[in-house]
Amino acid sequence: MNRNSLSDMAYEHIKKKIIYGQYPPNEMISEKIICDEINSSRTPVREAINRLEQDNLVKVVYKKGIMVKDITLNDIKLIYETRILIEPYALRNYGMNIDKDYLKILWEKMEKFENNEKSYQIDDELHMYFVNQTGNIYLINTMRAIYDHNMRLRILAGQKVEYRIESTVSEHDEIISHLLESRYEEAAVSLKAHLEKAREASYKMMLSEYNLNL
Repeated sequence: MNRNSLSDMAYEHIKKKIIYGQYPPNEMISEKIICDEINSSRTPVREAINRLEQDNLVKVVYKKGIMVKDITLNDIKLIYETRILIEPYALRNYGMNIDKDYLKILWEKMEKFENNEKSYQIDDELHMYFVNQTGNIYLINTMRAIYDHNMRLRILAGQKVEYRIESTVSEHDEIISHLLESRYEEAAVSLKAHLEKAREASYKMMLSEYNLNL
């Protein structure tokens, strides 16, 4: 395997562990352990770390090593500010492009939503599908740029704010029902409300984690 392939493998390996909480915020990452896990030399791993630092997922601390970036209240604000601007807009203006048969397949999958990696990937698929209907590569790339961070937030919030699991299913039911009836404005309003509740859950997770008050 060439160096670029090893670098990509290291990048995906570390990123997945960060996103799904195996490397929690502020944890130090061992470069040597990663090398052993993917059977690589240090150079591809260091290249991967540089990419992850650019993605704002890790930071290299002088004389200490590699630290997983913390999640801040401002991160939550910026992520959901972007999502609330883009996703309801996509449904309101491009909902008519949605394939309703495909939407029903996603809906059936969402009915089995649980607090696990597979369910969050389906959730990603649904929300990204909404944005993809715009055909606007700039909007699509913007969402892709924030989605790794958003996935990380959703998983941490789901772990600490358990009521969101049941609520998420109910909120998606409402959004999809509107879309299947071609009620795009109502779907956009419901999606905005869903994202606002998800943002609130993320804030609660953060406040609980650090014993803070609003």
